[in-house]
Amino acid sequence: MLKHVSFLTRDLPATLAFYTHLGGVIEKNLTTAEGHRRAVVRLGGGLLQFFQIKGETPAPHSHWAEHIALHVPDLRGLLPVLRASGVVVTRDLQPSPSGRDMAFVEDPDGRQVELLQADG
Repeated sequence: MLKHVSFLTRDLPATLAFYTHLGGVIEKNLTTAEGHRRAVVRLGGGLLQFFQIKGETPAPHSHWAEHIALHVPDLRGLLPVLRASGVVVTRDLQPSPSGRDMAFVEDPDGRQVELLQADG
């Protein structure tokens, strides 16, 4: 059973804003004893954990194969909101191999996020 997925981030507030736009709920947002910023976001049934390490800048993650895939309830309505907030769309709305609407966007660290239209 998956507990969480953990990533480095350059800008924790921007990362948290991005994932809350996608329906995430911030469960933790704190500074560790070592002075690093740490946040946990519940997204659906899973957890995403982000660290902003004091004094370090992680490299961008721009290859499409390294990505997070998320079901969203209204992809067609969400894309204009994301664009208006400055999110980069790397693959515009199109049918996925299964026939659902899908698009790829970048999170604030350049990580690819695949957005798929949820059932219903």
